[in-house]
Amino acid sequence: MSEADRYMALPYTIEVKRDERHHDAFHVARIVELEGCIAQGRTEAEARTELRGAQRLFIETMLDNGVPVPEPTGLRATARRVARSSPSPA
Repeated sequence: MSEADRYMALPYTIEVKRDERHHDAFHVARIVELEGCIAQGRTEAEARTELRGAQRLFIETMLDNGVPVPEPTGLRATARRVARSSPSPA
């Protein structure tokens, strides 16, 4: 599994909103943890499908440029809880 595939398998937070400001309403989808990773579609399903492709390109570009890829918020929170619950050395 490539590093990009590993990130693609993580449970990122996805938000989808309907934008009705234009004559032809459409849906805008974004990944909260990957600022700037957005896509749109006429339906919510289409926006989510487009977002998946945008997510791969976004992650691959970050990796190619040596930029750290943020992990999903839930994973970071879980890691913090585990670290706090570890017993301290005697």
